[in-house]
Parts: sequence; C-alpha cells; structure tokens
Amino acid sequence: MATIGDAVAAGKLVAFALPEWEARQPIRPLWVTPELLRWMRTTPQLHDLRLGAGRKTMAELLEMLFCDFRCAQRFSAGDLRRMLPSRKGIWKMHPYRLRIYGWAPGTNQFAAVTWAFEKDTKTNKRLNDQKRDDVLEFVRVNRLRETVTYGDVNAVFPRDP
Repeated sequence: MATIGDAVAAGKLVAFALPEWEARQPIRPLWVTPELLRWMRTTPQLHDLRLGAGRKTMAELLEMLFCDFRCAQRFSAGDLRRMLPSRKGIWKMHPYRLRIYGWAPGTNQFAAVTWAFEKDTKTNKRLNDQKRDDVLEFVRVNRLRETVTYGDVNAVFPRDP
C-alpha cells in the first residue's frame, strides 16, 4: 500500500501549483500527473483562441477550473461527476470542451490522471470507459487503492471544506 506522498516522491503525481495571478489561498489539494501537465502545455488545440470561449483558450479555462477546485469555497458540483459504475470511485471533471479523469484520495481532494476532448467522448462511446480503466490501472500499478475515497458528491466533496 502506498500513499499520495509516495506517488509524489516517485514523480507519479505532482501537486498542482497555483499560477501567480491566483490571489486566493488554496483550501483543497489537487494532484496531477506530469503527463497531464505536459499535455496542457504542448497540445496546440488547447492554446488556439478560436477553440476556447470568452477570449480564453481551453488551456486557460482548464487552469481556471483547477484553481477554482483548489481555492473556491463552493466548487461547482456540475464540474465534477462520478463515473459509472460508481463503486469504482472514479470521477471526471468537466472543463470547457474537455474531460479530466481521476479519483478522490480523500475528502475534498482530487488526483487527475488522464484526459480526453469532449468531442472524442461523443464520437467514441467507449472512450469514457477506457479513461476510467486507465485511472484504475494507474491506481493499481502505483498501489494507491487504499487512497480511493468512495461515496456520492456530498460525502466525498462536502460543501464546507
């Protein structure tokens, strides 16, 4: 059995660092895989202003969602949903035109592992299941099964952090 600290020490997860422009203090931990951060930085579609919304790119909107998760008193439950079957303990975030898959290592915590473009999940009906299985495999390989928190959104992400 490993802990999130072990996964961070091994370089499998990194704490999501708040950008300089974020003035709020963090109240929730968020970990991401180095591969997800690399994807955020290097995927051209994420930085194309024409594909974003409100003069923000998808990468900026994703970063804003991560900041809101870490800092907002009331994180929008619509942006975070349990995946079926719910007994697996896998969650997905819904940033603009994207999907981020991971699990809750504890109450009001999230570990983001993999991603997909929303349009790809609409055209490939099995992609969500594949991404859920990728998260489960990440948890299994890194011996993090004991860190998976189960329950509905009110139990895992209660209103008052």
